[in-house]
Amino acid sequence: MLNDIYLHIQAHLSLLDMALNTSDKIKFFASTGDIDQVISETENRERLLNVITQIQGAVETKISALGPHDLEEDSLLILKTWFSDLAIWSEKMIELDRETVELLNQHKEDTTKEIATIFKNKEMFKGYNHTAKK
Repeated sequence: MLNDIYLHIQAHLSLLDMALNTSDKIKFFASTGDIDQVISETENRERLLNVITQIQGAVETKISALGPHDLEEDSLLILKTWFSDLAIWSEKMIELDRETVELLNQHKEDTTKEIATIFKNKEMFKGYNHTAKK
């Protein structure tokens, strides 16, 4: 039973690393203004997070089924380390998401300003009659 838990933990941690890498990609694409790639990578991360949630649920269920006689000191250390890794991962993900949101907000502001400038220029030339000039 413990070996099965350890295998699930290893798979879980690998997927967490993949999710962090995907978040880095999202941040990069947000910094370059490539919104299509931001959306694509966000969808990929969402799929990863769904798998991570399933594996984490399975691990937690198996851990709760363990009795005190099933756990040795090494097993407890591995589980504590896994929980610690989850906390660290969560903090990193929150920080990356915060930075990405800031980049996307800046991109939104820039786009809004550009639209306002275009509209203003259009309004300035609206009354100008090109055909009356010779």
